[in-house]
Amino acid sequence: MRKKKILFLLSDTGGGHRASAMAISEGVAALYPGQYETVIEDVWKRHMPFPINRFPDTYGWITGPGMPLWALMWKLTYYRKMQHLIFSGVAPLVKNSVTPYLRRQQPDLVVCVHPLMNHLGLQWLQSAQLDVPFITVVTDMVTVHSSWICPEVDRCLVSTEKARDLALQLGMPKEKLAVHGQPVSLKFNEIDSDKQKNRQQLGINPDKPTILIVGGGEGTGQIYRIARSIAETIPYGQLLVVTGRNQRLKARMEAVSWEIPTHIYGFVDNMPELMGAADLLVTKAGPGTISEAFIAGLPLILSGYIRGQEAGNVAYVKEHQAGAYAGTTRGLTALARDWLDVNNPILQELARNASCLARPNASLDIAADICKLI
Repeated sequence: MRKKKILFLLSDTGGGHRASAMAISEGVAALYPGQYETVIEDVWKRHMPFPINRFPDTYGWITGPGMPLWALMWKLTYYRKMQHLIFSGVAPLVKNSVTPYLRRQQPDLVVCVHPLMNHLGLQWLQSAQLDVPFITVVTDMVTVHSSWICPEVDRCLVSTEKARDLALQLGMPKEKLAVHGQPVSLKFNEIDSDKQKNRQQLGINPDKPTILIVGGGEGTGQIYRIARSIAETIPYGQLLVVTGRNQRLKARMEAVSWEIPTHIYGFVDNMPELMGAADLLVTKAGPGTISEAFIAGLPLILSGYIRGQEAGNVAYVKEHQAGAYAGTTRGLTALARDWLDVNNPILQELARNASCLARPNASLDIAADICKLI
């Protein structure tokens, strides 16, 4: 019997969209072994003409040094008229590429995990004469851009109640909405609560307070400056620093004579083990990393955020007292030093609050939900 096929549509602007698709695919395989085939397609890079297909490669710059431009784009594209202009301009560029692709794939279900693929995706299905369910999985945690919301989809799944409320305001029918949490790898369900044991398995000092610094898959943000500041001011701690794909940053950090034990990692596939060994996480406000930290019961210091889609994440963490935002390196270091004081109970309180926000079965719940429609 032919396996049912689930096609994920995305654009690799940052790593979160693909990570979400992979996590949902993992959930499908866990619930229904051998029954489904999953295909993850970067429509923008693979089907747009040159040079438009190179736009995702600028995402790191535009959400970093080019942040003011990004913030302006985010605000302008929030308006439906502007979206209509963009989508109507883009649609003809990819119709002759995507339509034959969809016909070749013959999916039984299409899942969109990127806001640009929503309205366009429905047009492509219609053009390919495919009458199959179309589902949106919103991968932004709280602040949902209006382009995510297309009332004509069959189902819309969001991460939080706040996102659900915003989706309703933007016109998504109530009966099509469900809150399942952020899809993250099922490996995070296997985190051991014994931090000393986890540190021993990593080969680091099991008794030292441990700070994990993460800059996402691309190693962005003030990682170097933050790590140096912590190393110079918290002599009783140790650092785990993940530089992602940023090889230049990794080499720079490896050349330092560190004041405290500091372990430098590049792109990793053992983030659950690293989070399980840490007492505190320093990261930018990406929804995937925040959700992983909740499952690990790990207090957060947020060091930065992308204007627009990540602003609500900062407020969400602070509102639920699972962490804090520090806009300066000095303030961040002071906060970390205060939280790691053995006489201060706040770290345990923050850890408990973070755990209360965890949705460790989100990928399974999303998988079960979408497969019902096939």
